[in-house]
Amino acid sequence: MRDTRISVLYYPDFSPAKNTLKKAILLFDELHVMDRPSFSFAGLGGTIGAPSPLRGWDAKFRQEGFPLYVHSAPMGQVTGELYGQVQADVNDPEFLRRFQLGLKSSEGFRYLQLPPGNYGEFGDQDGITQKLTTVDLSTELKNYGTATALFEDQNVHLFRPADSLSCAKSLIFHAVMCSTKLNFALSETAKRGFVPLADARPYGDLLGTKYTRAIRKLEPAKNKIQLTDLMFTIFDELVPTELLEKLDFPDVIRYRKSSEKQREAFLEHLAVLHAKQDPFGTDSDYAAEIDKLITTEIRPAAREFRNKLQTIHETLFGALAKGVIGAPVVLGVLGHLSLGSLLTASGVYVAKAALDAILADRAARRECSISYILSLDE
Repeated sequence: MRDTRISVLYYPDFSPAKNTLKKAILLFDELHVMDRPSFSFAGLGGTIGAPSPLRGWDAKFRQEGFPLYVHSAPMGQVTGELYGQVQADVNDPEFLRRFQLGLKSSEGFRYLQLPPGNYGEFGDQDGITQKLTTVDLSTELKNYGTATALFEDQNVHLFRPADSLSCAKSLIFHAVMCSTKLNFALSETAKRGFVPLADARPYGDLLGTKYTRAIRKLEPAKNKIQLTDLMFTIFDELVPTELLEKLDFPDVIRYRKSSEKQREAFLEHLAVLHAKQDPFGTDSDYAAEIDKLITTEIRPAAREFRNKLQTIHETLFGALAKGVIGAPVVLGVLGHLSLGSLLTASGVYVAKAALDAILADRAARRECSISYILSLDE
């Protein structure tokens, strides 16, 4: 049995997207979210705070069986240690490169940094994205030395699309806001024993740059992939988004309750993977390390499991074809029923071989800890 609960803190925004919330219900022991924080930087702008849309619904989710908690967010000027962490991020060229690439490559990440709207002279979200993802930071920072030096230069205005230096400062501004939320979340997870959770791949890339810097000070064995990043990547590999979109929240919570043992098996499996994971070095790609785990550990197990089910299902439906009265017509109707409905349908005769296959099916599912998420797409 697991010796620790997996309590996650969602940090990109004050409420996860619907599919992210559904995944969290199906996977984690607890989910924590924050109101939108109100951060400010002296004379340099900041964020506007707002209550989470889940505030007021959290008690209902807990009542229905899923531990969801909403926390108040910090307010005030970013100074001291937190600003030092932000400076370390945005003064790292690799952090800025990955942030810029994330805006270009990930719709989810882009939405969290630059929500659709009217950006004045930039135009819409596409217009500002085009400007921020094509500005050459190496050229614009030649006279500044560091990105935060440009960020703190109040003589350079934000959001002037005709001015390349202004575009560079605008990009750094958004990277600063993202880094502030990221570092605050990491600080809170360390204090409260949470695991940080994000639902756009560029966040993992940004964490990778922080790990790369940290590995210079820490033992290499501590440089491992976040468990939540690994779990969501596996889930996305195996469960189609279309399926989640068809489920409403009461359905998802019912599924969580009815599959508690399978969820535990899946989390046990992930905990073992996490424990035996080889540390990766400063020259490694965080996302590539996740892909490697998927290729070497998850896909083979999933393939073996699916092969077992395929053999079992061939036995099952082959036997039913012989044992069901009026097979061609009846099977056409029964094909739309679940396995449980199939066994209880009036007037259907199930051969012994089919029952043996059903028992084998259940045994195969017990053998594979990934069966929990594989079963979602059936």
